[in-house]
Amino acid sequence: MNVFFMGTASAAGSKERDNTYLLLQNNEESWMVDVGGNPLGKLKQASIPIDRIKGVIFTHFHVDHIYGLPSLLWGMWIAGRKEPLTLFCPQPNEAQLRSILQSYQAAEWPIGFDIVIRPYEWEQENVIVDQPDFRISTFQSLHGVPASGIAVQNGGQVLIYSADTGPNEWIANQPRIDVLIHEATRARGRMSTHTSLEDLLAFYPIDRIGKVYAVHLTDGEPYGEVLAGSSDAAKSKVELACDMMSITV
Repeated sequence: MNVFFMGTASAAGSKERDNTYLLLQNNEESWMVDVGGNPLGKLKQASIPIDRIKGVIFTHFHVDHIYGLPSLLWGMWIAGRKEPLTLFCPQPNEAQLRSILQSYQAAEWPIGFDIVIRPYEWEQENVIVDQPDFRISTFQSLHGVPASGIAVQNGGQVLIYSADTGPNEWIANQPRIDVLIHEATRARGRMSTHTSLEDLLAFYPIDRIGKVYAVHLTDGEPYGEVLAGSSDAAKSKVELACDMMSITV
C-alpha cells in the first residue's frame, strides 16, 4: 500500500502546504481520507487517475477537512465517471453531507454516477473497508466534535492515522503500530482538542512504534527545536511530513 500526504497543514493554512488529507493506494484502488483544497492537482502530481478513487473517508466535518469535495466531484464529472463513489462520514454528519451535496446541484450537471453515503458510528470501532489482506477501520478521536481516526491493516502491517485529536489512549494502547500519522498542530504546549509535537513525543510509546509522521502542521512553529531536544528514538523515528511525500506500508 502506498500512502500519499496530499496536504499537511493545520486549519490555519500555510504558504507551502494544503490542509491535511491523505490518499491510500492499494493496488488499483485508492481511498481518500478527507479532501483538501486541490485534490485534482494533487492527484495529477501523484500520477493517480481520478477514476481509481473508490471513495472518501471523512474523519469529521470541520471545513478544512471537507472543502475540496466539490472540486473532486466536478473533476470526476468532467472525466465522465460512471462508477459509484462511496462517501463515509460520522453518523451525526450524514444530514449535513446530504445538504451539502444538494447545494452543489450535482443533479443538474448531471453528475452521471451514484454517490453512496455510508454513515458510521464514530464513538466505536467500525470496519468500513474489508478486503483480502486490506482493512480500514475507524476509531474515536478526541476533538470536541464527532471525529474519528482510521486504522489500516495491510497484510501484517498496521497504520494508524489521526489528524485532529488530543493525545489518545486508544492509539497508545495498540499492540502494534508500524506507521503512526498524527497531528502536531503546535510544537509545544498542552492543547484541549489537538496535540503538540512535544505532547506527541511524551504521550505515545515512540520506542515501540516503527515510524511517526507529523501532520496538521502550523507555519512558524519551532518543530525542529523540539525534535533536536528529544530522545534518540524520536530523532530517528519522527519526521515532519510535507505535501506529496509518499511512503509504502
